[in-house]
Amino acid sequence: MVERRSPKPEAEGSSPSAPAILSIKIMKNPIKFIQEVKQEAFKVTWPTWKETLQGALMVFAMAVIMSLFFLLLDQVLKFFLELLLKVSI
Repeated sequence: MVERRSPKPEAEGSSPSAPAILSIKIMKNPIKFIQEVKQEAFKVTWPTWKETLQGALMVFAMAVIMSLFFLLLDQVLKFFLELLLKVSI
């Protein structure tokens, strides 16, 4: 088996001959972590109630449209299957 490496020695990556090393980072200070999460949460641009309602209504409308489409498709396939079974008997 030929070992293939990057032509650039400084390029990072996994070596096929070396096993993957699982690195586990242990949280040193949970209070600092919670403070950083809180700071990041304030940076998030949250959707307005209008945007949330509009998105929910769009999801509901698409669910209704898709259910009607599959109902129609099911009825058409059922019709052709029954027609095929009647002809074959």
